[in-house]
Amino acid sequence: MFEIGNSLRAARIRQKLELSQAEGDTRIRAKYLRALEDERFEVLPGPAYTKGFLRTYADYLGLDGQRFVEEYNGRLAPEEEPAAPPQLRIRRRRRFVLAPRLLAVAVLAAGIAVVAWRLSSNGGHHPTAAPPPAQTRTTTRAALPTTPPAARQPLTVARIVLVARRGRCWLSVHQGSATGRLVYERTLEQGRTAHFVSTRLWIRIGAPWNVDATLNGKAVQLPASTGDVVVTPAGLSATPG
Repeated sequence: MFEIGNSLRAARIRQKLELSQAEGDTRIRAKYLRALEDERFEVLPGPAYTKGFLRTYADYLGLDGQRFVEEYNGRLAPEEEPAAPPQLRIRRRRRFVLAPRLLAVAVLAAGIAVVAWRLSSNGGHHPTAAPPPAQTRTTTRAALPTTPPAARQPLTVARIVLVARRGRCWLSVHQGSATGRLVYERTLEQGRTAHFVSTRLWIRIGAPWNVDATLNGKAVQLPASTGDVVVTPAGLSATPG
């Protein structure tokens, strides 16, 4: 056995430590540290806190904290007796037993009630005949005569489009023939387009290799060299120069 408080105080004084410094280092209030050195353990919050503070303070001073706790337990710590578990009172559940005679009477009464309900629900009601199905009126429509599609009429005019796609080209366009009314006479520059519509056209083409032509939406072939062509709805034909 040794003195807990005097050992703690002697170790602190030997290291020239003040209680205020020990308080800042251990985070334990100075009044609790002084209570440990004075062995006034009743000042501390309780046995659990006392043991924790005692171990921390002793270790801080370089002492064996576990030894100080064991000394405190052997001399001062109260012995805690385990509390006896409370006795539980078991309340027995009373069982309700229906007498056989009462059970038979209840079943009989229930059967009579069901029979009476069925008789009352069927009494005074006669089955009714289902109404005849409604007659549906069928209307027959006479087939309408179909009109056959009209026959495709032949083209009566020629629509020719000339495009100077690869270079410039000189054009002379007359109505009907070479001696007919002059419709167009000039140089068609590259990238430009000329449109003509008539029943018959006479055209002199200076550079047909530079021009693409379509007649009524279909591509047509121009002469390979300078020459004259006649354009009708039926097609395009070259004329002798």
